[in-house]
Amino acid sequence: MLKPITFILMAFLAIFAARTADAQAIDYAAINSDVLAGQILPAHDAFAAKSEALAGAVGELCDNPDTATLARAQGAFQAAADAWQAVEHLRFGPEQATSAHARLNFWPDKHGRVAKHLRRLMAGSDASVLQPAAFAKGSVAVQGFPALERLLFADDALAELKKAAQPITACAVARAIAVNIVSIADDLAGRWRQTELTGMRAKEATGELFKSLAGGLQACSEIKIGGPLGLESGRLRPKRAENWRSARALRNVAVNLRALSELYDRLTKGGGHDFRDSDDDKLIRNLFARAIAETEARGPSFVAALKTENGALLLKTLTYTIDDLRELVVPNTAEALDLVLGFNSFDGD
Repeated sequence: MLKPITFILMAFLAIFAARTADAQAIDYAAINSDVLAGQILPAHDAFAAKSEALAGAVGELCDNPDTATLARAQGAFQAAADAWQAVEHLRFGPEQATSAHARLNFWPDKHGRVAKHLRRLMAGSDASVLQPAAFAKGSVAVQGFPALERLLFADDALAELKKAAQPITACAVARAIAVNIVSIADDLAGRWRQTELTGMRAKEATGELFKSLAGGLQACSEIKIGGPLGLESGRLRPKRAENWRSARALRNVAVNLRALSELYDRLTKGGGHDFRDSDDDKLIRNLFARAIAETEARGPSFVAALKTENGALLLKTLTYTIDDLRELVVPNTAEALDLVLGFNSFDGD
């Protein structure tokens, strides 16, 4: 007769063997290939195309600064920012290698470095710093969307963009930033086309995608909404919201959530039929739809949303919805794909 400890050991070995077999049955390379071909590459190509259109619109604005060309440049900014936000959750691979997040979107900017470095740049007398190669090596605070947003969406934007007396004009800086955004976007798209996520083991690559999913949801709730709402600091600071000047802080969150919903869908397709269309899977999909709908219902502007009836409360409630979503997504996706979340870049922020 077998002793109880033998039964326990045999049961443990059986469970371990079953989990190992399940893990081996998951085709991580196929998951990675689907995410890369179906989401990452098209989204980066779109970002590159929208960035080209932005540079063209800024060029037209500087050649003929008036209300019509400014409006077109602002519209092109919105489209390019949408395209960036659709890939912003990716913080590994080409994005990490090129420091794309800091260069394209220097935010949160708690110490006002964008404004300081932009003033310093425009106070200079050597216009050669605006040449693409030199500009790309300069301060990351002025290389991307936050600095360009200040130039295009300031109350006196058109008047400033018309000035031509100083050695380094607002229009010249706007052109340099737009060209730099194109360069980064093209570089990212090219780098992603040259990889099949084979620089690491396939399961590790899937794990990075999973971290991007979990970290993206955390950023939406804790940083993009909770930060300016003061959920931790206790101080409401609406002008610390992402892209508040262009009135798109909550628009960013909606774009983020749609991209994360697609990433979740593509990742969990590889988790097998036991999870796909399960009650938990259906609940997660419903919560994604609810979070997107709640975000869009608040409008694109964080500042404007606060001014509505019960605005702060509704935004706080939105963070709860996203938190609930993340608390379901993380354990269920981890179990379906036999992954562990581990550390992400937002922990400790």
